[in-house]
Amino acid sequence: MKNIKAPVAETFCSIQGEGLYCGQRQVFLRFAGCNLACGYCDEPAALDASAAAPMTCAEAARAVLKLARAKKAENVSLTGGEPLLYWRFIKSLAPALKKAGLTLHLETNGVLHKELSKIAGLVDVIAMDIKLPSSTGQKARWAEHKKFLSSAPEKTFIKAVITSKTKITELKKAVDLAASVSPGIPFFIQPATARKAGGKPPSAKFVEEAGCYAASRLSRVKVLPQQHPLWGIK
Repeated sequence: MKNIKAPVAETFCSIQGEGLYCGQRQVFLRFAGCNLACGYCDEPAALDASAAAPMTCAEAARAVLKLARAKKAENVSLTGGEPLLYWRFIKSLAPALKKAGLTLHLETNGVLHKELSKIAGLVDVIAMDIKLPSSTGQKARWAEHKKFLSSAPEKTFIKAVITSKTKITELKKAVDLAASVSPGIPFFIQPATARKAGGKPPSAKFVEEAGCYAASRLSRVKVLPQQHPLWGIK
């Protein structure tokens, strides 16, 4: 295993609270550092790579495997921050985790398509965000998102966070983008959690309109807010 290092904010075991594998026990390896700064970010402490201690691939593998064995977890979530900033680290780390029989989930903001192409064959599940500009306060990333989704649609499910500021035209554009690549892709509409700064939830009327439109274009749509804050876990 190469002696590559990456800033790792934390490793822990918990229950996945979002998306397609909600309720599944996973080990989380959280990278620090991100190429975006979304207004509703639920891990602002992980945005600063300089605040995390560098960890080698060997150290990360030992930490993950120790937790997986102790907690009877068979799945690992590579999360952040933005994990794909450290694709070389993941490329070196993944074989050891897969050799141990673990399933690799990549949680990503869905922008770094070139980096994804380097490791797409090594991960089993891709949890991709589509960033709606009115929700994030960031510029539009439609072209990057489409290239990203087109890289490995068979492994991917999509999350679109909606807030009180989200424009329905942008949500519809995200749905249309997903449908243009893979109409059967799982698409999760995720109302923002009320406790987050900058992330007030949308109205029930908005959620209903968003869900109805998504269901008219895609075959696998769910409205699912984050569950782990409700469970009182990380």
